[in-house]
Amino acid sequence: MIKKIINKRVIIRARLGFRYIVKYFSDEIFEAFNPDYSVLKPLDVVIERTYSCNLRCQTCFRWTSKPNEKELNFKEWTAVIEKLKNWIGTFSLSITGGEPFLREDMIDIINFATTKDITTTVGSNATLIDKKLAERIVSSGLDSLALSLNSVTPGVHNRMRGDEGNFGDVMRVIELLKNRGNMWLSLGTTIINENISELVDLAEFTRDKGLDGITFQPLMETSSLPIFDEKGESRQLPEGKYFKELGKNSNGIDEVFERLITMKTEGYPINNSARHLSYMCKYLKNPLDPEILKLPCKIGSKNFPIDPFGNVRICSLMEPIGNLRDDLPEKIWNSDKARNQRQMIRKCRKSCRILTCTFKNLDLGFKLRKLSRSFPEVFKKGADK
Repeated sequence: MIKKIINKRVIIRARLGFRYIVKYFSDEIFEAFNPDYSVLKPLDVVIERTYSCNLRCQTCFRWTSKPNEKELNFKEWTAVIEKLKNWIGTFSLSITGGEPFLREDMIDIINFATTKDITTTVGSNATLIDKKLAERIVSSGLDSLALSLNSVTPGVHNRMRGDEGNFGDVMRVIELLKNRGNMWLSLGTTIINENISELVDLAEFTRDKGLDGITFQPLMETSSLPIFDEKGESRQLPEGKYFKELGKNSNGIDEVFERLITMKTEGYPINNSARHLSYMCKYLKNPLDPEILKLPCKIGSKNFPIDPFGNVRICSLMEPIGNLRDDLPEKIWNSDKARNQRQMIRKCRKSCRILTCTFKNLDLGFKLRKLSRSFPEVFKKGADK
């Protein structure tokens, strides 16, 4: 039974990887002729399960929102996932927050998605994952768990996360998930001035701990990660002290990123492409670098973000283009609102185009590395039989 599940995961990952390659090249062709219309369906669906969070990060202010009973419930989320599956077929589902595991139905949602052959990833701050929950996560069929870690120095990480014990939480979960089968376990790091000098150490830590990867993400202004209510209205957030410091001191940045790019070529499990890392380097020295603003933003054809209330946005900075409580996803994706917003995106000159979710890059090495994570388990189970 286990072998069948693992083999099935290999097939799903391979099928999705092939679709990513086809979409990458097709988008380049179609956008040259009709940039406001996306012929191919999105492959990256992002569900913001809740805005609630039990940490107080100074790089994200989602924790300032209060629990809202109008967030979609389990039955409504399963209906949304069913609609998406019927329309898209195989796709990648990322569940974020806030802290997703604050919702007691998270494992049930993961179970439902995986039974539909959907590759599912959850991002977590690790605070709520004890031994029992870790075992449930592994047995749920979750494809990937990403833990936030901003420094190998406990004090630096804890200050950024607004909690004195969070570094210990992350270390605990890494230990609990040593025996995770072929579930992908990775780290996510938000880059600010204070932790730039530690990025190389974080990549070393990732490899030494036997983790599957680390994704670096430069800090953006808080307006790129807004909070909405059920009506789709956004709330003004503080700029944040860490963002104000970006670009003020560029000492050592080039050396750090040159080393990261070298480590990437040497086989370190860095999920960002070398090209992406090079643009991050430019951004951290000057967030308004003209070379960055020349990059096309692919959010209009790449992602399908859904907020906790079922509102769909092509870009998180724009108004909703529909709600999945009421409409079919294909109708929303090809609506007049969606087409108009794609035109607006092409004219946009914000630096958030280098966010991991919007940066256009086909990193075949990363795709193959993630697929290969399944093979050792397949061979091991076959040998044990």
